[in-house]
Amino acid sequence: MKLTIKNIGVIKEADIELSGLTVIAGENDSGKSTVGKLMFSITKAIGKYQDELEESKESDIIKTIEHIYFAIRGVIFKGNEYEHEHEQSRELFHPLYFSDEVNNKGLEATTSRIEYLKEKNIYNDKIEKLFTDLQEIIGRDYDKDSAIKRAFGKVIYSEFRGVISRNKTEASHVKITEGESGCILNIELHKNNLTKFNLQDDLYFNDSVIIETPMILNFSESIQNSKSLFAAQDKKSRLRSLGRANIAFHIKDLDAKLRNSAYEEDLFFNSNDSDLYEKITGIINGKIKFDKKRDEFVYSKGKESHSIVNVASGIKSFGILQMLLSAHFLDERTLIVLDEPEVHLHPNWQLKYAEIITLLVKNNINILVTTHSPYMIEALERYAEKYDIEDKTNFYLAKDGMIKSDDNNQILSKVFETLSQPYSVFDKMDAEKLQ
Repeated sequence: MKLTIKNIGVIKEADIELSGLTVIAGENDSGKSTVGKLMFSITKAIGKYQDELEESKESDIIKTIEHIYFAIRGVIFKGNEYEHEHEQSRELFHPLYFSDEVNNKGLEATTSRIEYLKEKNIYNDKIEKLFTDLQEIIGRDYDKDSAIKRAFGKVIYSEFRGVISRNKTEASHVKITEGESGCILNIELHKNNLTKFNLQDDLYFNDSVIIETPMILNFSESIQNSKSLFAAQDKKSRLRSLGRANIAFHIKDLDAKLRNSAYEEDLFFNSNDSDLYEKITGIINGKIKFDKKRDEFVYSKGKESHSIVNVASGIKSFGILQMLLSAHFLDERTLIVLDEPEVHLHPNWQLKYAEIITLLVKNNINILVTTHSPYMIEALERYAEKYDIEDKTNFYLAKDGMIKSDDNNQILSKVFETLSQPYSVFDKMDAEKLQ
């Protein structure tokens, strides 16, 4: 699958093959992380459009039901004539009860209420019009394309705070093509405003996971209490969440997956997952799990159990992969984005982590790695050769706003030249000592 980008974030132009192992190296603020966040936004928007449809439809239903309730309340609840009917009427027409029944029974929920109102001789033209509107909404097929666009807009706002276009540019463009199928997705933006989201066919990736720091395990409770700008919420939910911190959707998404692993631990592993799981267990000499009773992540080592806040960040890095494997979130149609994984790993464990990455790719998992570590890059190159996945591995250098494909050997030469520049400073310092 090929991703083409123009004027997104700090990226001027990019052509990236996203299949197997994709490694983007470069210095800070070179656009490496933008690629992963963009792919996360795309896959989530497409995967979540059904939620967007349901949220939009539910909102329209509730608004119309509220109009019906207030229209009949002024008639059925006034005076003593209908005083004995109050309780029954509230149960029939109060928005909470009425909307629940519409969700369960559809149009049938409106029929019984219309009959009730006709019996009471209060089914006037205004109320009839409201019920006609409600029935039309219940039976309406909402537009999938518009729902995906709305979902994409929400994720973009969550991940990029709405500023996705390259500074001082007007037109931004994203395209995904897949082999002989041609263009699968075409996205166009004008000054951060989405103007086109044209999905021609199903995208190969149906989910994405971004792992950028193992410290997510330390702050799980805070993440649970935060809100995501992408989360579907009705008015009451939004009011309840006032004052709570906003957090990027990819963080909420990963936290939910890791917590969910506690409920999946007894499921059967396939042999490849099991082997990798045990390999990780051997590296960290234990297991990390979410303890439902303690409502926290714990590291178990033999008979000992440790709160996650007292565990080294390197162990947490491997533990996250361990939990995702146990819950079957790492599959061939999920893009795994590892954003600078070396940051929390000492050089020896960078090599072990690189080996786990290549073994996952050998098991048909697609992984995007962004890095500025020469250790990590060389380890990925060597393990790709060792495990015979060189034909599924592509290296890129992000520099001066460009991420372009080239021969792997040439790219690696440029990568090492760029990332080894600090050593020239040491050489200069050594030369000054000798003078």
